[in-house]
Amino acid sequence: MLPLFLVPRCHVSSRQLYSRLLLQFKPYSGVLVATLVAVGIASLTDVLLIGQLQNVVDSLRPEGIAHGAEAAGGVLAAVRAWIDRLLPVSPEQAGLWAIPAVILALVFLRMVSSFAGDYGAAWLSNRVQADLREKMFARILRLPTGYFDQSSTGTTLSRVTFDANQVSQAGLNVLNVAVRDSVLVIGYVVTLFAQDWQLALFCLALLPFVAAVVTFAGRRMRRLSESGQQAMGELTRVLDESIGGQRVVKIFGGQKYEQRRFDDVVKLNRQLAVKHAATAAMNSGVIMMLLGATLSAVIYFAMLRAQADALTPGAFVAFIVALTAMQSPIKNLTKINEPLQRGLAAAKSVFGLIDAPAEMDDGARSLGRASGHIELSSVSFRYGAGDMDAAPALAGVSLDIRAGETVALVGGSGSGKTTLASLLPRFYDVTGGRILLDGVDVRDYRLSDLRAQIALVSQDVVLFNDTLAANIAYGDPAPDQARIEAAAHAAHAHEFIVRQPQGYATEVGENGLRLSGGQRQRLAIARALYKDAPILILDEATSALDTESERLVQAALERLMEGRTTVVIAHRLSTIENADRIVVMNGGTIAESGTHEVLLAQGGFYARLYQTQKQLTH
Repeated sequence: MLPLFLVPRCHVSSRQLYSRLLLQFKPYSGVLVATLVAVGIASLTDVLLIGQLQNVVDSLRPEGIAHGAEAAGGVLAAVRAWIDRLLPVSPEQAGLWAIPAVILALVFLRMVSSFAGDYGAAWLSNRVQADLREKMFARILRLPTGYFDQSSTGTTLSRVTFDANQVSQAGLNVLNVAVRDSVLVIGYVVTLFAQDWQLALFCLALLPFVAAVVTFAGRRMRRLSESGQQAMGELTRVLDESIGGQRVVKIFGGQKYEQRRFDDVVKLNRQLAVKHAATAAMNSGVIMMLLGATLSAVIYFAMLRAQADALTPGAFVAFIVALTAMQSPIKNLTKINEPLQRGLAAAKSVFGLIDAPAEMDDGARSLGRASGHIELSSVSFRYGAGDMDAAPALAGVSLDIRAGETVALVGGSGSGKTTLASLLPRFYDVTGGRILLDGVDVRDYRLSDLRAQIALVSQDVVLFNDTLAANIAYGDPAPDQARIEAAAHAAHAHEFIVRQPQGYATEVGENGLRLSGGQRQRLAIARALYKDAPILILDEATSALDTESERLVQAALERLMEGRTTVVIAHRLSTIENADRIVVMNGGTIAESGTHEVLLAQGGFYARLYQTQKQLTH
């Protein structure tokens, strides 16, 4: 975990969020420790390489290589002694080999540790990212339908793709920066004090001024960047509206208005970009001026120290290089809060999805194959069960559907027919009353067992980018090709399937875009036939089809409905005249119920609706 001084000053929940973010790396703690150690070693070699500058420069003095090697002492002297034992060379030649040998060893160590750190970071980041995406997808598959009513698909996709990447990157990158740049800063500071502690104190006294400039400029550039992002978003919005609505713009003469709107946002983007560039230039210029003043002062005092024989040329060069190199890690550490906050924001989104409550599956009763007898007893339902101000979608609905009976639900938009059908497979749970299947409350059954009894064919057919056979046998872990073809024959789909390039092995494309509307409907019917469930829900499966496709689909539906309890949601009344019973919904209640002939004879709501549709079709 980060040291406290590196964690942003924020409320407790952010700290808990970051702690949970780090917990994602716990299963790979060994790799994480090895990666951070490698990063630390790579940073330490950078410091040691700068330290070797002193040895190189001092070895070029008139006193010669031997003096430089002796003055260096430590590792360099040990290397010189090792070379002296290994090779029959003079002391001068041993000193000549010693410095390059140390530098070569440090460079090799730098290469190995840098590779290990980069590889480990990439492995950890992608592994944690994959873990988070798997957890999110597993949760998405188990979220209640109400979640998707309140959250857009784009937002959910963004969480899985973008936010998961942000979390893994920010969590690891912040740790990398903390280790790498902390080691560098500490190493450079030690180098400065090792060369000349008085000069080191003088330089450190000037650093707060540089930090103040960097902080001020950073805050201003961040504000300008945020404003620039908003302005760019506004430009994109105006452009999208103008292009997408170009017919409306033309017919209503809105060209000048749109041109003025676009010119305004372009001007704003230009102004913000110039301000950002000016701030960056000012920041760079002021820092360079401060550094120049600092270097001038350091050079002056260094010359005084050299005249007093307190500082060698090599020590001076190492001091200046270390002082210059120290700026970058200090800047990185001062900016660590920005990626950390981005990572926390992404983590909040990711963990919010992972922690979202799954749909209730508290039933314990198993169910083999139901007979299909459905009873609704005083069923009430409102969307957003906690919102008592919301109008009820269903209010006190009681309905008895016998096994094998076909019941059609009709009514105007918002009458409750789709809601009623959605309660049967428990896409939503009733807020009042109960629904019985074969005399048992559906909430008492295991959810998987309940849904195994129901097949669905809707107007909006969902096909997966897989083979035709896989779409028919969807959900079956061990598909039976003979059953697949039998279902396709019964759904009048076999004829067009065998004409495809690879027959049943043909890929259907994204959501079946390579197929016609009628072909997609027949595939959906074949899928329902393959499942062979005792209860069938049809949501206007023949609407928006041409006459030939409708004839084939209707024939397939008649085959599908045989011997099954069928609930039909109908918009076109001509398709349900042969239903065993027609239930007319109005305002969340049952207004009428009976056969087609009985309801026409009553001359009520159904009769008026039927006559209206009949007149429109003629």
